Amino acid sequence: MAVDSAEILAAANAAAEQRQLAEPTRTAYRRTWTKLMAACAAEDLDPAALPAARAAAFYAEWTRRKGASHHLQTKAALSFLYRAVLDAKNPFADCLAPKFRPDAIEIRHLESGNVAAVLLHLQEHRSDYYGHLAFHLAEALFYSACRYHEWAGLPTDRLVRDSSGIPAAVRIKGKGGGLADLPLLERLGLSLADWLRFREAFKGHQLRRGGMEFAASGLLFPGRDGGHYSNQAFNRRLKAACQAVNAPVITAHGLRHSAATLLLNERDRNLKEIQELLRHKNLATTARYTHVDRERLKGVVSDLALPSPAR
Repeated sequence: MAVDSAEILAAANAAAEQRQLAEPTRTAYRRTWTKLMAACAAEDLDPAALPAARAAAFYAEWTRRKGASHHLQTKAALSFLYRAVLDAKNPFADCLAPKFRPDAIEIRHLESGNVAAVLLHLQEHRSDYYGHLAFHLAEALFYSACRYHEWAGLPTDRLVRDSSGIPAAVRIKGKGGGLADLPLLERLGLSLADWLRFREAFKGHQLRRGGMEFAASGLLFPGRDGGHYSNQAFNRRLKAACQAVNAPVITAHGLRHSAATLLLNERDRNLKEIQELLRHKNLATTARYTHVDRERLKGVVSDLALPSPAR
């Protein structure tokens, strides 16, 4: 059976680029598409007519012992491929993810005191380039409630500065590829200005296990080769900071959850306002995203009490 895997992969990459998917998303999707092409080639199968039984076996193999986010990403990559490229029924649509533990499903978040302690620890342990990067990137993620790739892949020229040169706003490229202008908290503007000064002063240095390619990068937070600083590397530093201050371990995405939850539970912002900040299309997504304080819910419910009718 003659199936041109290279042609399918090229078409998938072109479709992802046309839809302006974020680079980290395209990279993750490509891994799944490549696995599918290799598996089909090994068994001389046509991915556009893949039997459901083989799809289930492939899916089980690719996601074994993986977390909820990996399952969601794999399903999204396959759905995109069959919808946008193969124009065929998705045989993976009915593949069921395993039942995850409740603590594996829910993305952890931190209360405000723990967030402050984690950020302070990162600030006080900036011993190298990556230590500085991790601190300022963590501040950017929390104080803007943005997704990791929105800052990790941000070109420096998308910062809008005030008359004194301090970043006052940023043009974020969201999930669907659209641009959104986001005002920056003064503290975050000063943090970013501090990072830019550090980067400029560090340009003459060579990074450990890397060269000096970062110096010529157009990204605000470049890794050692001038490309994206990986989510995994950032999460390792964030995990170490959480453990150092005896806080629950969270990921970069947990900082976004923490910001949203703080706004709802401690700053009395409503879901509609938080929806606008998070740039969610549906309010239901925002409701699932925030972790509503149970005591607050009890207070809300108690307001439904009606006076006893007069006898």
